Parts: sequence; C-alpha cells; structure tokens
Amino acid sequence: MSKDFFNQVKNSKCALVLGGGGARGSFEIGVWKALNELGVQPEIIVGTSVGALNGALMLQGNVEEAEKMWKEIEGNNILEYEFPLSINSFKEYQRTLGGFFIKAIGSKGLNSEPLKQLINQYIPDEQQIRSAPTIFGLSVTNGETNDIEYFFLEDIPENHLEDFLMASASLYPAMQKTVINGTAYMDGGYRNRIPYDMALQKNPDHLIIVDINGPGLFSVNHSVDTVPALWINTEWSLGDLLFFHKKRTSLNITLGYLETMKLSEHYKGFLYTFQTDSLSLFHQSFYGTLRKLITGRILLPLTDWLLKEDYQLTIISDLSKRWKQEVTKDTLPLALMELAGKCFRILPEKVYTTESFQSELLLREEKLRAKGSFELFEELSPDFHLSGSEWIERFKEKIPFISNRHMILLILDAMEHPDNELTKMIAKWIIPFKPFPYTIAVYLWLLKKKTVKN
Repeated sequence: MSKDFFNQVKNSKCALVLGGGGARGSFEIGVWKALNELGVQPEIIVGTSVGALNGALMLQGNVEEAEKMWKEIEGNNILEYEFPLSINSFKEYQRTLGGFFIKAIGSKGLNSEPLKQLINQYIPDEQQIRSAPTIFGLSVTNGETNDIEYFFLEDIPENHLEDFLMASASLYPAMQKTVINGTAYMDGGYRNRIPYDMALQKNPDHLIIVDINGPGLFSVNHSVDTVPALWINTEWSLGDLLFFHKKRTSLNITLGYLETMKLSEHYKGFLYTFQTDSLSLFHQSFYGTLRKLITGRILLPLTDWLLKEDYQLTIISDLSKRWKQEVTKDTLPLALMELAGKCFRILPEKVYTTESFQSELLLREEKLRAKGSFELFEELSPDFHLSGSEWIERFKEKIPFISNRHMILLILDAMEHPDNELTKMIAKWIIPFKPFPYTIAVYLWLLKKKTVKN
C-alpha cells in the first residue's frame, strides 16, 4: 500500500505536513532526503515550530546545507543558556533540566536571539522562498487568546517571514514570546503539534504527515478521512526537545531517512531496517529450525514450556505488546530478532542484513557474559544525551530480575548447564512468569548453535 501511495503522490497535488518537536526536528531532514530520492516534490508544505523552520529550509531546496546546519547545532545555538556537553547520570539530567526551567520561568522565557541569528544565517533570502512554486504555511499560538492561527506566505507581510518563523518556534515559557505588531505569539504546536488541517485548506490529493512527537495540549487524531494520508514517525526515542547533541542529530536524520524508505518498501523492518532479500531468507531458515525444535530433531534444554499451547499464546501476546503491533506467523521471526536487538541496545543507524545483525547480537551477548551484565552497560549505551525515558530504562536494566537482559543471560546459562540446581529453580520459578526473556534466550541459544542463519 505504501509503495502504491508514493507512486500516486508523484502525479498528484501532495501536501507535506511537518510537526513540531524542537531538537527532534532533525528527523524531518532525513524524511526530506528520502522524499528527494523517491522523486516526491510536495506542492504544499506546512509546519509548526521546528517543522515551520524545516519547511522554509525545504523551499530553499538545498538538503545538504540543511543537514549541515542541523549537525552543527548545539543548545547555545538556540537559546542563551549553557547546556552541558555531556550528561553522565540521571541525577545530572534532572539537575540540568531543573536548572534550565528555573532560569527560564524566572526570566519569563530565555532569550532566543541565537535562534534568530541561526535563521538569518540559513534562511537569508525571504524572496527566494516567496518565489518558490510551493505553497508554504505555518501555525502560531496567539499568546493573548491561546488560539491557533494559520499564516500562509500571502498572509505574512513582506520582510516579516523571519518574525513568524520565530513566533512559530517560541516554546514559551522555555523561550520568550515573539511580539509582532503588538501581539505576543508562541509555539504553534501548543494547540495542534501537527497542523494537517491547515494543509487541507489547500485541497491536496494526498497528505504526507511527519510526526516527531512534539509537545501539545491536546492529543493528535491520526485519522484523516478526506484524502489519503501517510504518517511517517518512529518507535525510537528522538531525544528531548531542547537537548541538541550532534550524535543524536545524526542518528535522527538517519532514522527519518530509513523510516521513509521502509514505507516506500525499498527496505523491510519495523524497529530496524533490513535488506529485503536477506529478511526473506531468514524467515525460511527460522521456521525450518522451529520445526526441528518442536519435533525433537534439535535438543534444547528447558524446551518443555515451548510445547505448551497456553504458554505459546502467552509468548505471542507478550511479544506483540513489546513490539507494539500484532505478532503473526509472518512477522514472528522479525519481531524476535528486532526485540533482541533493542534489548541488547543495537542502534537503528543503518541498513542491516540479518546475518550482520545477528552477528552483532552474538558479539554483545558474548561480551556481556564475559564481563557481567551491568559492568558493560555503558559500552552498550549510545554516546549522546539520553531522554528522561531512556534514563529510566537504563536504571531498570541495572536491577537484577527486573532487567530483561540480565534474565536472558541467566536463562542462557541455565540452558548450558541443564543439571545445575539453579537451572531447576529457573525452570520452576522464572520461565513460567518471564516469557519474554525466555523466548529471546531460546532464540540466542539457537543462534549460538548456528541452527538459525540466512
């Protein structure tokens, strides 16, 4: 369906809607790169907050320059505030966030002059944007009425585009409001972080909507009934709104590109990105191995639970919940591999073959078992600012019997020492209540025995 959508878009009036989300906006640059590669040129571009800024960059037409700009941005390029270059603990994260908001609220919004200078540098020619054939619009929130207001280029007075771009991105109270002709404006995403209803005013034939999970007072309705719509987003964290970090930015750009290319069916995968042929071969190999396991041609310790129908249903239900979509016969091999990759902190930073992905899994498993599940945690963690949810996940992974990775390694040890008393305890008290780590442990055991391959 997605492949057909992109084919239809090339010959129709297409609108691109860019959501707000601060530092997460680098994801939209990756989407732009993919759309260029796919030959999709929207006739309408609307955005709010950082989406409005990215939309203006798109009308200038130089994706390489936009990517260069994003990869150079740090926090002090946006606001007059000294953000730390690194944050090494959750307490430090809390102190940084708390200190930022105390200063921001105390001064009724931080000075955003650095952002204004950035706009001047990278969006210097308003006339170039006005002369582009693409319809462009942005949204702002009226700081007096708290109502959302839409402005297309024809509604914006000459030589004032910069002011409206600033207004759309003024994330009050973190940033100062932007005053235009006596009216104070603030971030356009407060009322609707994805202004697709604005794009519908121009009667497009198709919508491409990029959601980067920005802030907003109301939830977003993901159903658009009047025209065909394609939503582009990711299940991965894109980081915090105001913490700009070069490595995070680079990863987000890559994610935007890969998620779009997967929707166009150039690649396969849900959490990760795989070469299509590689995934097909893995699917065949996986079920060949599963048949051997169930029929007893492959002997695996602690397999009794796999043969119980109720437990199989529990496994599928648990995997579906964690994978955030239904796991079926067609998707089970992919879901297992991707969830194992996420558990062992493989980054979604490139196109993998199933062979290269599984090799990386085994490498990480071997390192962790050699050095200890907790001692190697930092080595498996990305070298960029973690979001609040990522810090919480890191904390959970350091707690035995809560950490899925710890449980996987414990069950793997039990499989390799079936006569151990600890193994009997694990079979009785852990496996029945921990279907996820058990299932991943079985998968890794089979990988180690080289029974599952491309």
